[in-house]
Parts: sequence; structure tokens; C-alpha cells
Amino acid sequence: MRPELPGDGSPASDLATPSESLQKFKIRVDKLLTKLDGSPAAHSRITEQKITPAAYGTGFPEAMGLSSAYDMVHARLTLMSKTLGDQLEAMGITVDLADRGYENVDQEHSERLHAIQQRTEIYYRKPEPDKDSDAPAGGKDKPGDGSSSGTDGL
Repeated sequence: MRPELPGDGSPASDLATPSESLQKFKIRVDKLLTKLDGSPAAHSRITEQKITPAAYGTGFPEAMGLSSAYDMVHARLTLMSKTLGDQLEAMGITVDLADRGYENVDQEHSERLHAIQQRTEIYYRKPEPDKDSDAPAGGKDKPGDGSSSGTDGL
């Protein structure tokens, strides 16, 4: 059986991508990563942006609540920035590997992708399916019911 040629209408031809296109895509991904690293959304810069609890005032519970909410949002933004950088890096590596061929994967790239995957799995929580989607909510908040905050207040 002869191999299908790119662009001949077969399902395999849909996956064929010229090397030049992959390299252009990798350049775009690398530029995005560089932009992220130089922006206020960079992981290192977000980590530096802290507000002390005293900045909200002292002696009343609302100030402490606001400080706690800020700390929680700040921690999530820091994690999100790190994860976005990891995903952009992984995308760049995999595009490069797809262009060069997977049989040419060196140990360093393989280990880097594995580390990114492990970190992503730690922070990714799969949504839990409803046990009985036909049952009434029973007081439990559902998406789209007007309640946008979770149990942690955000």
C-alpha cells in the first residue's frame, strides 16, 4: 500500500504540515513567551507585587478579609502566569520536535516536557460530574444560577 500524499484529500493529509509553517508557528510562540516574560504578567514580576495587610487598615475585620482575598487572588495569578509560561514553552518544544521528527528527541527536551506535564497535572483539577444531573439542585450552587463565587469567596 502506498503512503498517502499531503493534500490528496485523505485524513492523513489533514495532518501534514509543511516544515516552514511549523517553524513560523514556533517563532510566534517564542515571541509570545518573550512578551510574557517582559510583561507585568510575568511570573517573576507577579511574585514581586505584594501588598502588606496593614495597607488595608488595621483594627477592623473587613481589612483582614480584603487582605486575605488579595493574597488568594495573587497566589492564583502567580500560578496562572507560571502555568501559561510552561504551556507556551511546551508548545514551542513540541512544535520543534514535530518538525525535526520525534525519533530525534533529546533527553533534555524529553525531561523538560515531562516536568511541565507533571506540574500541570498537579494544578489541574478535573471537573467532578454531577452524580444525578436530573435531580434538583438541593441548595447547591450551579453555574449560571447567578452565583459567581465559590466556597472560598471567589
